[in-house]
Amino acid sequence: MKVIESNTIYENPLPQLESRQSFFPFACQTKDGRLLASIVIGQAFESVDSSTYKSFSDDGGKTWSDPLPMVDFSGVGRPVTDYSKVTTLPDGRIAAFGYAYYRDDPRLPIGNPENGGLLDDFIFLSISEDGGQTFSAPVEIGCSWGTHVEASAPLTVLRDGSFISPITGFPDWEGKDHGPVVGRAIRSRDGGKTWSDSVISMDFGKRVTCYEQRMCQLESGTIVSIGWNEDLESGERLENHYTYSTDNGESFSAPIPSGVMGQASSVCALGGERFLALHAIRRDTDRPGIYGYIIDFSDKTLRVVDSALIWSPATPLTKDTKMAEIFSFLKFGQPGAILLADGDVLMTHWCAEDGRYRTVATRIKL
Repeated sequence: MKVIESNTIYENPLPQLESRQSFFPFACQTKDGRLLASIVIGQAFESVDSSTYKSFSDDGGKTWSDPLPMVDFSGVGRPVTDYSKVTTLPDGRIAAFGYAYYRDDPRLPIGNPENGGLLDDFIFLSISEDGGQTFSAPVEIGCSWGTHVEASAPLTVLRDGSFISPITGFPDWEGKDHGPVVGRAIRSRDGGKTWSDSVISMDFGKRVTCYEQRMCQLESGTIVSIGWNEDLESGERLENHYTYSTDNGESFSAPIPSGVMGQASSVCALGGERFLALHAIRRDTDRPGIYGYIIDFSDKTLRVVDSALIWSPATPLTKDTKMAEIFSFLKFGQPGAILLADGDVLMTHWCAEDGRYRTVATRIKL
């Protein structure tokens, strides 16, 4: 792997005038070759006005257009903070899949710093028929955790045309769980009309988190999932773990330790049985950063073909004591990647330096 260049998707151009912070990016390549990035912009990390915006690049990710709001939530009838990520579908349409928190009380943050619980939310899907210029009204999707769910991953389109994405539950504002602490694969076999999350994609048999999971499908049909794992009972931070499915997502293996003590991570299929694993390592290390590992999964083991430190912060990390513990070290994260038509990889992530949150696109040559 070789990092070719990193460019800013969005950073507030006039911080002395107003606060506009950017986080949680992801990108797709449209049918005509343009790059479309979904990014969240708001006054602060959990501000009520945060919403997903869209930005385009016509030069391979070097420069990006001024961001514009992506999905219109006015029809919900209640104030929401929404987070979604984009995926190009086989027919050229673009799907925005994500979740939105109800913000009826503007005095409350999203995360309860006393117990790690979150506000009520819902999963949604929105579709663009015109290359990302406009998106349909969001359609709410039900799940096993009701209104206490994390759906931070983009959709993956399987080889049979199904839509799939990993989700997990979160405690409510009072800290109460509304289902088992597992990862589930939410799936639609009819283009997003109906959904089921009956398949458990990651289960440790105890209260171990499956935060910010990501999925990809290899050429053999094997589906690989990765998660951010911590023991909620003991407080122990665990390695990122993988699971995999060889029956088209009907069942998944037991969790497999990656050997990497990371937090938010992701996987991107590279062709054949290889995939790129990205790990945001913020804690338990003297060299924090985003690390990339090319994995050969031919024999269902994690054989590392190549590895590299892809990005590292220019300023030291500090703990934010005003945020819930699970979020308190989030000063960079959510690396995600897509394989471009020319064979390069485009990685997106967010970071905070000198108090300013920005989103970044990094081109990697394999």
